[in-house]
Amino acid sequence: MISILKVKKQFGARVLFADATLQVDWQDRIALVGRNGVGKTTLLEMIANRIGADEGEIVISKGAKIGYLQQSVEPSNDQSVLQEVMSASEAFGRIAGHLGQLELKMRQATGAEKEALGFQVADLHAQFEMHGGYQLESEAYKILAGLGFSEARITGSVLGLSGGWQMRVSLAKLLFAAPQILLLDEPTNHLDLEAVIWLEGFLKRYPGAILLISHDRSFINGIATRIVEIEQARLESYTGNYDRYLLAKAEAATIREATAKNQQKRIEQTEQFINRFRYQATKARQVQSRIKQLEKLDKPAAVEAVKTVRFSFPQPQRCPTHVITLENVSQSYGATSIYQGLDLTIRRGEKVALVGQNGAGKSTLIKILAGMLPIQAGKRQLGSGVTVTYFSQHQWETLDPRATLLEEMEKSDPLGAQPFLRGILGTFLFIGDDVFKRVSVLSGGEKSRLALAKMLVKPAPLLLLDEPTNHLDIPSRDVLEEALLAYTGSLCLITHDRHLIRAVANTIIEVHHGRVTHCHGTYDDYLYKKAQTEATGTPSRHDFAKPPIQTKPKKRTEASRQGERRKANLKRTIEKVEGFIAEATQEYDACVASLANPELYAVKERFYPLMERHRMLQEEIALKTQEWERLSTEYEAIQATSSPNTP
Repeated sequence: MISILKVKKQFGARVLFADATLQVDWQDRIALVGRNGVGKTTLLEMIANRIGADEGEIVISKGAKIGYLQQSVEPSNDQSVLQEVMSASEAFGRIAGHLGQLELKMRQATGAEKEALGFQVADLHAQFEMHGGYQLESEAYKILAGLGFSEARITGSVLGLSGGWQMRVSLAKLLFAAPQILLLDEPTNHLDLEAVIWLEGFLKRYPGAILLISHDRSFINGIATRIVEIEQARLESYTGNYDRYLLAKAEAATIREATAKNQQKRIEQTEQFINRFRYQATKARQVQSRIKQLEKLDKPAAVEAVKTVRFSFPQPQRCPTHVITLENVSQSYGATSIYQGLDLTIRRGEKVALVGQNGAGKSTLIKILAGMLPIQAGKRQLGSGVTVTYFSQHQWETLDPRATLLEEMEKSDPLGAQPFLRGILGTFLFIGDDVFKRVSVLSGGEKSRLALAKMLVKPAPLLLLDEPTNHLDIPSRDVLEEALLAYTGSLCLITHDRHLIRAVANTIIEVHHGRVTHCHGTYDDYLYKKAQTEATGTPSRHDFAKPPIQTKPKKRTEASRQGERRKANLKRTIEKVEGFIAEATQEYDACVASLANPELYAVKERFYPLMERHRMLQEEIALKTQEWERLSTEYEAIQATSSPNTP
């Protein structure tokens, strides 16, 4: 459907693409990846014919329509959301436009003219039905509902919506129009978790080709059948989803490194021979032969170092078992009740993810926990010595545009030494003189990184994070994930990044119609238990159960004994997994050493099985490492909440 042939594109002296080539076929699901600024959005704009290529060509199949979702909101007419979405249908658009004109004339007409216009309106309604208009309306409703629109919003005016909701309208129009080629630039940016999951399912069934840019790893994994990386101004294609791409990249890097070492060794050996026998007449012929060989040997290319965020949390002070408690809290906005009689406790070591549909009250709850929203009834109680750090969705907007990065860091830690503050900024990719830049010149992603750096200078025992990954690319999200896993305090976060929830959370709290339901376990545990509940109509005995509070350590209940048994089982399982990882890593290192031997490549019956074993070990180690992290997190959570020495 799309042929990109030897395309070149540059802006000034900066070359984004040189000899870039790619073939996109029917029903391809391609995710474009690469560091910020490499040209992902530029490539979509060239395919959409918004900008042209400097050289080469982009050929689109004849008759194929392209739909392009940009990151910016397009101006809308003052009509209902439903009408705006349905206007994406050409047939409906023509009929709706004509109907609007006739209805305006009817209001001004009288007598016979009004009657004649009435017949025309009736005829257009018949045409509307003939073109499947009522089925189209039903489809538009389904798409809007899937993207989180309530009935009131669907029938309300587009102009009354915020920028985020207008972006959802643009996405709904695109999905409703169903073009053969779908270009999506960060489609999940303004969606909540429920809408992201719905969109993923919709795109899996989409009949056309999809090219998307996203920093949501789980979303890419759920959709992509190919990953196209933009690197060194070229397009490199990898079969499979994002996780498979990472494994393939790592494997290729290992092979390149082994090949480079081997090449360098050959060069050094050849140079040693030449230098040793250069002046011996009996070796003159061999020396000349080696010199010619040396000229043909390419020096190993230097691998460009990719800057990544690396930061280890300064750890907060130890706090009481009950970090924060809400008792009988009620909260309303006007006549709309959000919570009535809400009880909630976050304990030491708990890392809570709040989930639920948009508008369920997640942001309200986290603001109540943060003390940013005064409660109308009930009680909010912090544990002794507990302080709170709150990171909002728009935290970067609180930055002073006139201040330098270093000055902003000093506001968070006035007593912090400059080398320490600069070191933290360095881990967030603000290197050297970058620290003297003004906030006003930073991009959205850079501002988010700065806001996170400020939060992590002196982390509180309780972190409350509302969409912390907005504007962050995948490497930055990975570093945030590592930091939150290492963090020893308590955490409550809202995010639509399922990868982050799976990696970090050991408790899921579902917010629904003013009620909160606990699931102590991973996100996948929560999904399983929720599916069981929906299938049976009632929770099973273990589903969504709130664990009893151990008020006195000397009273060992059956629940506490089960916890101790679970902890012992977890410890044994963790030790087994660690043993497996150690053995597999040893075998993997042996494979890498063998692959560095140039003679191996000439013996295919040895090379290919070794390569396959190398790949399998890499996958097994990655999976077991993920399992070890999950088990260790669960073990630490049980240990923190059930230890008899806990204050």
